This record gives sequence, structure tokens and C-alpha cells, in this order.
Amino acid sequence: MSPHQPTEVEVAEVEESEQFSDFAEEVRVYEGYRPEAFSVVFVDGVRRTECIVYVRDEEAGESYEGAFLSLGAGALRVDYGKINLLRESLLFRETRKLLFLRGSDLFEEVFGFKPVRVEGEISSEVNRYMKEELEARVALKVLKSEKGFNLLLCDGTLSHKLKNTPACGFVKSIKRLYFDKTYTTLLNSLKPGQRSPIVKVHYQQTQESEERVDKYTWYVKLSPAEGLHGLARVEVFPQKDLDLRKLADLSAGILPLFASQPFQDRRSPQNLLPIGRLEKFIRLHLGHHSIIRRQIESFLYA
Repeated sequence: MSPHQPTEVEVAEVEESEQFSDFAEEVRVYEGYRPEAFSVVFVDGVRRTECIVYVRDEEAGESYEGAFLSLGAGALRVDYGKINLLRESLLFRETRKLLFLRGSDLFEEVFGFKPVRVEGEISSEVNRYMKEELEARVALKVLKSEKGFNLLLCDGTLSHKLKNTPACGFVKSIKRLYFDKTYTTLLNSLKPGQRSPIVKVHYQQTQESEERVDKYTWYVKLSPAEGLHGLARVEVFPQKDLDLRKLADLSAGILPLFASQPFQDRRSPQNLLPIGRLEKFIRLHLGHHSIIRRQIESFLYA
């Protein structure tokens, strides 16, 4: 059996989403569109945990969970068919050092780590901060200052701050289907450069309560791998003057060109090559992990 051969188990493990609203076009396979020359801007962020801490407030008799984190986000422009030098392609880069504390304001700034009080689970709060305060901020800078690109692709689901923009979210993991499982055969039949029909989905009450707006989404085939393995999902907020079908066709035609191979990235093919390069570059500018950790430990155990 081929390692990527679709099986009944593979289909059964994919959750069927309750967010499905309706198909926005005829239910069939659609061919992607690839212009001779085009430009894509990729936006992504990285996080690195420097140290997990538990802070004891002796006066209150309570302990608080915390984490020192280095975060970064950036935008990389790729003009297809040209030599893209990093110094010209890297549009924006932001890095921040933050100390997330759950339910506490005990610390002031420590070694450049600015304290951030959170009430929920730290990992979820960090993900939210990454999406809304870093990646969305970079994407908005691109939309404000950069011209002449065909596609703005943000890694992961879109922040509500990108409503009324043509920014697309690129979701690598297919954990749930946004239409009935009876259409899985259609997904399995897709070939690289093709896409599924566009689907309108409702926002999630728990995870997207701030957004309160529906999205459109579709699946694109990135590689010849069988089954759901070579698929990724693209989403966009509705916009009055947005040519939704043109955007969907463009994403299906262009994105397979940037799909990674297993020898290039263990998250292949969904971790697109420009995104992988952008992640690597941002990590290089987060500082040396061992030195930062020693500084934090010296402070904590002084």
C-alpha cells in the first residue's frame, strides 16, 4: 500500500464541520489559472519558547504560570520568473520578546521581555497574539504600502483585523471538512493545479467571536500525492469588489509551484518553500536561545 493512498480510516478521521453554509458555485472540479508573470506576498510568523516559569506570590499565597517567548513575523515577496534577492524580497520583519503571565502582573520588563497578562491558556493566547498583533499587522503594512502583487497569502486562518481586504489565509492541516463527507471523492480526484468549489462557512462562536462574519473557503491540490495529503485550504473574507472565483482559480494555479518536497521540509508539500525560508530567516533574528535562557535563569535564581 502506498504511504499516501487514501483509506477509509483517513476519511473517518477528518471531522465534518458544522460551519458549512452553502456552496458558492457549482459542485465540480475547477481548473486553476496561472498568468505568465505574477507576484505573491507570503506572510508568516514564528514563536520560540525561551523558558517556562512558575511564579510564587508569597504575600497572596498563589502561584502563576508564565512563559518567556520570542516572537517574530515577516512578509516576503516573490516575483515569479525573476531572481528574488532576500534584501529586496523581504518587505517587513518584526520581532518581539514577551513574558506571558497567566493571571498576574508581578513582573516589570526583564531582559527586554515585556510582560503581558493573559487569563486563558498561555499557548492559545500566544497563538492569538501572533495572529492578531503580529501577522495581521505585517499584512496590513503590505496592503498599505506594496503594489502590483497578485496574491497576499497569510499562513494560517485569517485574523478578524483583515476583514474587507483581499488577504487569503493558507491552512496547511486538513482536520475537518467544510462540506458533507459524501464530497470526499471530489477532493480525492483533484490534481495539482485544480481546486474544489468555493464554500461559504459560518464563523465559529467560540474561536472567532470577534470576527462575526462568514468566510469563503476552498481546497487546492498542491502535489500528486493521493488522498487528502496533498491538499491545503484557502480562505478569504467577503469583500464587495472582490472577484472571488478569479482569486480561487489564481490560488489553485499558482500555489503548486511553491509546494515543498519531503527532502526540503518535513511538513511537505503544504509548508510552501517561501514560507519555510521566511520562517528560517525570522528565527535567525530572534537571538541565541542558549544565551537568552542562561540570562533568564540567572535572573530567576539570583
